Amino acid sequence: MRLIFRELFIFSPSEKKAKKVEFTDGINIITSSQEDGTDRGKSVIMRSLYHTMGAEGCFEKNWEGKDKVYVLKIDIDGIGYYIYRSAELFKFFSEDKEVLFTSVSSRELSEKLKSYTNFAVQLPNRSEKLEVTPPAYNYLPFYIDQDHYEGNNYAAFKNLGQYVGFRENVLFYHLGVYNEEYFELVHSRDEIKEKKAQSESQLEIFKAMIEGLDKKLAGVSVSSSYEALRKDVAIYQKEYAEVLDKLSKSKKKLIDLRNHLYETEQMLKEIEDVSKESEKKIKKLRKHICPECGTELADTIQLKSKNYNLIEDAILIKNDLQISLLEYQRQIEKEEKMYKELLEQMSAYEKKLKINNEKTDDVLRQKGLSELRDEVVSEQIDVIDAIEAAKAELKAVGTKINAYGTKKKRVEAQYYEHMMTARTQFGLNELSPDSFKKITNSVNASGSNKNIATIVWYITILELRKMFNKEAIEFPVVFDSPNNVETDNQKKYGLVQYITNKCDSGQLILSLLGFNEKDIEPDKQVHIITLTNDKYKLLDSESYELYKDLLDELCDAS
Repeated sequence: MRLIFRELFIFSPSEKKAKKVEFTDGINIITSSQEDGTDRGKSVIMRSLYHTMGAEGCFEKNWEGKDKVYVLKIDIDGIGYYIYRSAELFKFFSEDKEVLFTSVSSRELSEKLKSYTNFAVQLPNRSEKLEVTPPAYNYLPFYIDQDHYEGNNYAAFKNLGQYVGFRENVLFYHLGVYNEEYFELVHSRDEIKEKKAQSESQLEIFKAMIEGLDKKLAGVSVSSSYEALRKDVAIYQKEYAEVLDKLSKSKKKLIDLRNHLYETEQMLKEIEDVSKESEKKIKKLRKHICPECGTELADTIQLKSKNYNLIEDAILIKNDLQISLLEYQRQIEKEEKMYKELLEQMSAYEKKLKINNEKTDDVLRQKGLSELRDEVVSEQIDVIDAIEAAKAELKAVGTKINAYGTKKKRVEAQYYEHMMTARTQFGLNELSPDSFKKITNSVNASGSNKNIATIVWYITILELRKMFNKEAIEFPVVFDSPNNVETDNQKKYGLVQYITNKCDSGQLILSLLGFNEKDIEPDKQVHIITLTNDKYKLLDSESYELYKDLLDELCDAS
């Protein structure tokens, strides 16, 4: 399965400017003049690709990303789709622009995209619960930012530190070593170890209790635990009151959220009505007829401009309202779930509070030391059985986990071989062969070799991914400015040749300053995208007018 980028649209509704970039399957190179081609927007285009797909691109501070609307046309195994992003609002469309889903959460976006890509990295969160990660983790091996050639230290996207030890886990997930079953096994092993330790602690307590009871059975009477039980009932009553209070607050919050939802829906309808009314007025003005009184007008430019501005403002407002609408719906669903759980808790406490105090008193009075000892001995036997069962479970789980370790060794053997070959090819002698023995070891070079070492590591990971995880989807390889350091022409030429030769089976998008067609082998087909716009002026008004209808259509869709 392969995903291909076809068209990228970047809109700035507030400036009424836009940019469209077309890509082809195979090799794509975005370039500008060697003499004065910096700051033309190559990196903005490169960062926008996976940013539109849900990652958080490392844009420069002067790029107001939240004011932009991104649209990306993609193919997944030959089937076309559009993905629309405005701030945290995502919409996914068929090629015919039918809405397939919307989302205001990157993790939710990842879960929904999985239905189309059959791939989503899953990692244990800080509560040790396995979950689908945000989309950025799916794209990490496929993208290098021009400011982050840092060897094997994934840093091309922002907000990646939410998972403990994510670099190793993501890496082995992409390589097909780790999967959902592996993390469940590790979690299960840790839980079994914890339960075993608790059982061993309980066993020591039971031994001490039996010893104490044996001494008391020699003739010492036991005092009643009636007051202790009454304290339990008091605790239940207090907890019941707390649950009741939470239930009342939850109900009030639900009412408020539903009111907000209704108000937002009405506001969205009103904005859509204003937008439609402005469109009607523009149609009349095109015929030089006043939309208010019906008289004929000679000059309609100012009235047209006024109505066009109303429509453009409506786009931004509708985006914000749609985000609010989805957020209220998500909060209502979450609050309804909490309300249901509180009702169940309240029911449970009501059952506990129905304890018959007279019957409890009789049980406590009749309970003798002998019965208590028998119960403790019985529980002790159960705990011993639980410890033995835990040992057996740990052995079984350990055997399954060891199988993943065997696969990891096969991957690391191939990794060592690939990295040693590249080390020789590029003369990366500062990288010690010992650092290649484990795939998680640091790979960092200095000077002009820094970019080369980073590229070599990423491409090695991509080759191993194809070898050991053949069923996983192949995303486009996007490398931004691999030659952005001082280096000799031989190394520059060799690095570009290395990238294009190694990544010739899928889509490759490179940005290069002053690209020369001689840098690529003559038998390779290359789609060259040359930026000739002024510095810091990637977007233009003409493109906005050309593609404004697409923006309107996708913005209004729900």
